[in-house]
Amino acid sequence: MDTTTPVRKTYKYNLKPTSELEQALEFILRRCWVLYNAGLEECKAAWEKRGVSITLASQSAQLPAIKEVRPEYRQIHSQVVQDVLTRLDRAYQAFFRRVKSGATPGYPRFQGANRYNSFTYKQFGNGATLDSGFLVLSKIGRIAVR
Repeated sequence: MDTTTPVRKTYKYNLKPTSELEQALEFILRRCWVLYNAGLEECKAAWEKRGVSITLASQSAQLPAIKEVRPEYRQIHSQVVQDVLTRLDRAYQAFFRRVKSGATPGYPRFQGANRYNSFTYKQFGNGATLDSGFLVLSKIGRIAVR
């Protein structure tokens, strides 16, 4: 077996959603965008006011409480919501890596609604599957793919 052959880990599909499914996708993107900015605000305020760093684990532990207070987050698959906080954590890791190396750090930024344009299911088969030319997303539905 040739071990130098690259393995594809990410796939991009051209989706053809119905107008109803398009609204569902936009709803999820908007909720993800709001959660990202809220998580960033929490991290920033905790550091500025108390000198405390907020971790991915502590923010992830708050997700069940967020779903109680904001029921619209119950309509989103848990992996999608968890990935939002993972993205924020990666932005902070990159920031601290640049600070350490002496490069221009670029503190993580709040995202505008038009800049947050994707969401992720962490595991294929758990929330996202392919079925006869359709991408089946948990809590969204079947979307035709090209």
